[in-house]
Amino acid sequence: MSDCMGFLVEVGLAEPGRGRYALTDQGRAFAEAWPRDSAQARLLLHPLMQAHWSATVVSQHLAGGPLPQEDLARVLRTGLRGMPMRGVYLVEWLVIGLVVERDDRLHIHLPGQAPPRPGPRTAPRAEEPGPGPKTEAEDPDPAFLLGLTLREIQELPDARYVAFLEGVLQTLRGALAPAA
Repeated sequence: MSDCMGFLVEVGLAEPGRGRYALTDQGRAFAEAWPRDSAQARLLLHPLMQAHWSATVVSQHLAGGPLPQEDLARVLRTGLRGMPMRGVYLVEWLVIGLVVERDDRLHIHLPGQAPPRPGPRTAPRAEEPGPGPKTEAEDPDPAFLLGLTLREIQELPDARYVAFLEGVLQTLRGALAPAA
């Protein structure tokens, strides 16, 4: 919890007080705008995230082009205390704060930087057998969910797996909640 609150203080959404934290004016504006109009809330968050140290790091690493989300998360978590997922969470905040954008293949790029276009693909003809199912070891670009591959999700200890699923459900509920 202290890592989370430390991040909110670093960004400028909260401030420490005597034994408790309080929202800053920017934090209050963001919290009030989010349920009504997430686009407006993201615009309010943008200057705060742009001023965070992570914005400088990602702009340097993404200057040469997009990176897979997991790679960028690994770069961001270098030197951070706490759990390894902090890098993924930081990428999420950067996406929400409009500092970076994510494409449907979970590659992160700077706004205005064109995401990579996949090369032309031709579907196999009906009489040609298609390739068999790929394993992650064969797949050079595996899919990720919240920064984890399918194999990593399957290998989570039971308690962590349940917590992971609860996080996915919470994210989905928030995304599907009707706007107030």
